[in-house]
Amino acid sequence: MSASPQLRPADYNQGHPATLPLDPSLTPSEPRPFVDPASFTSSPGLTPGEVEHFKREGFIVKRGLVRDDAAFEAVSNCIWSNVPRDLMQADDVTSWIDPPEEAWTEADALRVGLLARHNWKMRSSGRLGIGTEDFLVERIAQHPDLMKVVEALIGAPAMRPRRVRGVYCVFPAGPATAEHVAPHTDYMAAHLSAMVIADDIAPRGGGFMVWPGSHTRLHGFWRTVHGSAMAPDKGPAFLAAREAALREIEPVEFTGARGDVVLWHPRLLHSAGVNRSADSGKPQVRVIIPCDYQRERPDYFDDDQFGPGEAYQWWIDTRNFASDVPPTPENMWDDWGLRSD
Repeated sequence: MSASPQLRPADYNQGHPATLPLDPSLTPSEPRPFVDPASFTSSPGLTPGEVEHFKREGFIVKRGLVRDDAAFEAVSNCIWSNVPRDLMQADDVTSWIDPPEEAWTEADALRVGLLARHNWKMRSSGRLGIGTEDFLVERIAQHPDLMKVVEALIGAPAMRPRRVRGVYCVFPAGPATAEHVAPHTDYMAAHLSAMVIADDIAPRGGGFMVWPGSHTRLHGFWRTVHGSAMAPDKGPAFLAAREAALREIEPVEFTGARGDVVLWHPRLLHSAGVNRSADSGKPQVRVIIPCDYQRERPDYFDDDQFGPGEAYQWWIDTRNFASDVPPTPENMWDDWGLRSD
């Protein structure tokens, strides 16, 4: 397969310091399953303990926050109806263990997203398409209880998402398949991100992983608090800080049920986990809906170099804004709501 346009700089901007490769000698620690603290609740508000945890660790979990079984069934139908040429089938488990990456063409990647390393980031290449369906946007990303938590975290009014990043699937690896995680930070303009679990995830099922507290280490490397750009001369220091975090912090991995939501700070190191569900004889596809949130601003602009712009990161529903300020050790939370009940 020739290099897909989804891997070219116009889409993933390989010139951004956040994309610098890891030291090949660095092997991130195995994740421990995340156990919810007693301060976490399923209510669409925040407890003081949740606020404290979000600031310190960079994330919180809200169990069962998005309750809409019909929307999640629509997500499942969307996945299997968009598999090119029936390369995988919902009722044939053997077809999606070690999925057929070599048969996934460039045209497939442009239409429904790239399949690589057992990960299918299901999204289309046009301005409209996968990621804009009502069941993803109106019933999941804009779910009223999720929006209440978003505004408690970042303040009101929050922009109502017009799209999501897509549907992110991790397929099971075969028992003899070598797999690894890919820790990274996102580099688009952002205020808050959320991973909505769209189907049950068991331990070692490819759950979302984060490195707790890494957001505070990496806050200072961007040009602005929420912006997408990083000064190129900060690349070496960023790389050193990122790799120190990976060596020193034990990652956590989230299991859960459909409707559970992980809300996380965009500078947090994160990765898809490795899906080893086939090892137990009960293979499952890990399905998550990534959503992005931002407060309403009067001075948005597009950034053609680092996005989003006409041909860059079109699937991210957040933008740079002119009044954003350079990061300092003291201003990380200056324009957050962080309002507890």
